[in-house]
Amino acid sequence: MGVWDNWFYVVAPFLYYLAVVYVLCALGRSDRVNILPQFFGRVSDSLHRATGYPGWAMAGSLSGLLVLLVAAMGLYWDVAWHIDLGRDEMLLNPSHTMILLGLGGLMYAAAIATTFATLDGANVGLKWRKLTIPWSALALFSLGLGGIASFPFDELWHRAYGIDVTLWSPTHLQLLGGGGFATIACWMMIAEGARGANPNKVGRFIHIMASGACLMGITIFQGEFEFRVLQFQMAYYPVLVMLAAGFVLTAARIALGPWGAFKTTLFYLGVRGFLILIVSTALNHTVVHFATYLIPALCVELAAVIAKPENRAKFALTSGVLLGTVGLAAELAWMPLTGWLEVTPSLLPKAVPLAFVAAIAASFIGVRLGRVFDRTDNPEKARFPRGVIAAATLAVIVTLAVPLPRQENDAQVTMRLVDRQGDMAKIEVTLDPPNAADGYTVFGVGSNQGGDPVVSSPLIKIDEGRYISENAHPISGDWKTSVALFKDNLVMAAPVYLPPDPEFGASAVPALTERTEKFNVITDITLRETLAFDGPVWPSIVAYAEILAVLFAWIAIFALAERRIVEGRVDTYEGRGRRAGVPSFSRG
Repeated sequence: MGVWDNWFYVVAPFLYYLAVVYVLCALGRSDRVNILPQFFGRVSDSLHRATGYPGWAMAGSLSGLLVLLVAAMGLYWDVAWHIDLGRDEMLLNPSHTMILLGLGGLMYAAAIATTFATLDGANVGLKWRKLTIPWSALALFSLGLGGIASFPFDELWHRAYGIDVTLWSPTHLQLLGGGGFATIACWMMIAEGARGANPNKVGRFIHIMASGACLMGITIFQGEFEFRVLQFQMAYYPVLVMLAAGFVLTAARIALGPWGAFKTTLFYLGVRGFLILIVSTALNHTVVHFATYLIPALCVELAAVIAKPENRAKFALTSGVLLGTVGLAAELAWMPLTGWLEVTPSLLPKAVPLAFVAAIAASFIGVRLGRVFDRTDNPEKARFPRGVIAAATLAVIVTLAVPLPRQENDAQVTMRLVDRQGDMAKIEVTLDPPNAADGYTVFGVGSNQGGDPVVSSPLIKIDEGRYISENAHPISGDWKTSVALFKDNLVMAAPVYLPPDPEFGASAVPALTERTEKFNVITDITLRETLAFDGPVWPSIVAYAEILAVLFAWIAIFALAERRIVEGRVDTYEGRGRRAGVPSFSRG
């Protein structure tokens, strides 16, 4: 399939969206006279009758979820493209366009929710002049705007320091945050619209969709590890998995009732499977590894049996402990089963304590989010002391900061090509000192950017200090082949073969029968293009300052939206009285 044929994947979701809007308009009823109000009235009526939720909440959240799916596909497609093929030949290619449309679509979804809420006279959100702006729409708009704002700063970063083929540059993290956290805003929009609603089966399924999308959004930060081109300490991965599980699955159990965490996970797996089907099969790019969250979901369900969710602190603590032990063990066991990466004994002393703390901290934060959705009891009972959430947030920051350093040492590696057949060969490795790899967390050979999916293999010990790759690796063409050694905070690599890159003045590293190299920080190979740049300091200061400002703005808006949504439910609770009852998402 040619690059222009790939534009089908960009256009198809929006054609589907227009078709659904047409059907909703045709089936809806409205007594409004003017064309536009009648159109919005018809669509709102159809959505309300089909789901039981207010039309504005469904229009905004479903629009947001669709554009987020477009952005997610664009992101995974783009990363796979870079890993398999190298740099892009054009700026606005299909994958980049999908990311841009997805982030811009968040602002559209917020505007749609505001338009519907205003025309329907919804008793929610912020009243500004004649507009009714749902609090969740305000959060959604800020996330889309912040994500879009990362593009000019990303260009500034590239001009100063080169093209950074990593998801974890500051500007890329801002882009990821805009899309990933927007799933929370879409989920909150359903909660905000649920006051006085009576959702039916379709509505409850859409609620499951939103919670599953939230799990998908939070796991998007794991993409740095899922493509088998590692650039940070391996301890990060189990920490990120536990953060996502604790945050989303505990909130889902409160929001959806019994089996809510498990239903959320099943929808998440469906979306991940769909993306693999498109990116890895239809587009023939690298297959990504991903956490299943099945056992962690069962851990949360078990925690709800042991400690009733009504007892928020006990439920959060029990969920965190089960996730940080049984759930973590299951996800660590899943990694080698997929052939993605081995779990070495040396990884456990650092990763397990950090992941355990992350699971508990995230569970407390997730339970706090859950009070936005919980409508079975007085919302005031779900309140945590401020110090608990502050401590949990600080614990999350610590678990993310500890594995951050990346260093190198003076170890050397002699690489020999053996069993050579044409442009493929196994790599024999001799280390100096011989014990340099003792206690490694990652030790293997990887090849990427050669036009086909990644080739990776572990190094098998044949003698003291001598190893050989399990598979043959490409040593010509556009491929980049290197030996990687991770050990605690050492994140190092040495090149076996690198092609020339005249655009950045980088000469080739030929595949010699034998070569001795010093291990260097792995980014000297994975981000080789950046070595040609010696930009000034001020672009990095601007980029970091901007992302911190955006992050704090997002946190403030989320906190405001969460508080106002809960306060709206408190008003409903106090106005109707407990005996009158309030329609509920959950059944227990």
